[in-house]
Amino acid sequence: MRTKALLCAAGLLAVGAVSSMAQSNVYSLNVVGYINVSLTNGFNLIANQMDLDGNRTNNTVQGVFSTNFPNLTKVYGYSSASGTFGIATYASGSGAWVGGQPNVNNALSPGGGVWVQIPGTSGTPTPLTLTEVGNVVQGSHDLAVATGFQILSLIPPVSATVKTAFGYPAANLDKIYQYNAVTRAFTIHTFAASSGVWTAGEPTPAVGEAFWLQSTSAKTWTQSFTVQ
Repeated sequence: MRTKALLCAAGLLAVGAVSSMAQSNVYSLNVVGYINVSLTNGFNLIANQMDLDGNRTNNTVQGVFSTNFPNLTKVYGYSSASGTFGIATYASGSGAWVGGQPNVNNALSPGGGVWVQIPGTSGTPTPLTLTEVGNVVQGSHDLAVATGFQILSLIPPVSATVKTAFGYPAANLDKIYQYNAVTRAFTIHTFAASSGVWTAGEPTPAVGEAFWLQSTSAKTWTQSFTVQ
């Protein structure tokens, strides 16, 4: 598995390294920071790539999105097991996100993704920006890929090719759908095993971008990343 060493040149706006040295000479390195993800009115397909605890757990809609959103903003988390969405809705009066768990919270683990629906005319750019804060997940981590549809992303905050750089085990006719929130259209990338080529080019998600994956079989996608 190829290990990426260049951290988020396009979108990681601030990174700090915190290290500790114990008497036993065990060295640990945590990289923390933030990324900004621009949103438009209507639907956006995004990923949470800054992790709360570095272990891809404990990421919640309240923790990731906080309270800086218009009233009735919705976050949709998809479960490939049930084929259903959980929907969390923001109530500005109380400053709380209502409903949607656990599907939404599960989908906010790095490597997953959610739909975010901002009230207003679809596709209209807004000054709204989601700032994701937390740890950069390092090492090798497995994503379970189910047969059929699911929403996935790269685990770390980088823009890179899914197969060449991050080892997605593409099978013949696997499809990745990338969504453009401004044009409200998908670009569909289909893998041809005989040639090793993707239609529309190999998918290269932006920082903070999630995508639909339609897999022809169940498998494991191991992603490896190390900051050096």
